[in-house]
Amino acid sequence: RCTASSRLVVTDGIHDRFVEAMKDRLAKLVVGDALDAKTQIGPVVDQSQLKQDEDYIAIGRQEGADLAFGGERLDRETRGFYLQPALFTQATNAMRISREEIFGPVANVIRVKDYDEALAVANDTPFGLTSGICT
Repeated sequence: RCTASSRLVVTDGIHDRFVEAMKDRLAKLVVGDALDAKTQIGPVVDQSQLKQDEDYIAIGRQEGADLAFGGERLDRETRGFYLQPALFTQATNAMRISREEIFGPVANVIRVKDYDEALAVANDTPFGLTSGICT
């Protein structure tokens, strides 16, 4: 099953603290060889997927989202297609990075004013997706 969280819908009241906490956590993630027990994020599957991920990062920037963290290729001792997890802010639900499946370590934060707007944004997709609410 695929349950990766790529759209992070966050209310105004906690948005800035949430983004800072996410950036801190992402900076501590270990990206590396999937067979290494210390690794938390392995490589993407192949060169084609890495290019697609990088293309979506460029698309996010072109659409006006702010790349708040990551998104860089990483070199590791073990050969592979490593990408530092990317986090966008200033994203909207209308952007391609919010509406299309990227299949890489790329997420975006969509700021909303309250629960009702969050629910509307979460449901504004043609896909039957997995979701969760944290309070």
